[in-house]
Amino acid sequence: MNKDWTRFLPNRVVNRRIRAAAIKRVRKDLILHGKSETELSKQDLEYLVADAESDVKNQIKTAGLVGVLALFGLSF
Repeated sequence: MNKDWTRFLPNRVVNRRIRAAAIKRVRKDLILHGKSETELSKQDLEYLVADAESDVKNQIKTAGLVGVLALFGLSF
């Protein structure tokens, strides 16, 4: 049985997009701070990407909560 279809599962697609957004965010932050990816070790880069992934996930959760509150006509 070929497992190539598993890469299209919703959770994998979402995780890939979150990781891509986190990588873009880390690259932007490195540019703003005058650093390059080659100056950091793989462990440091992975730590920065993991931290950015959690930020992206939190941003998605917050946006979802605001959307639900707006649907009910509430604001905070």
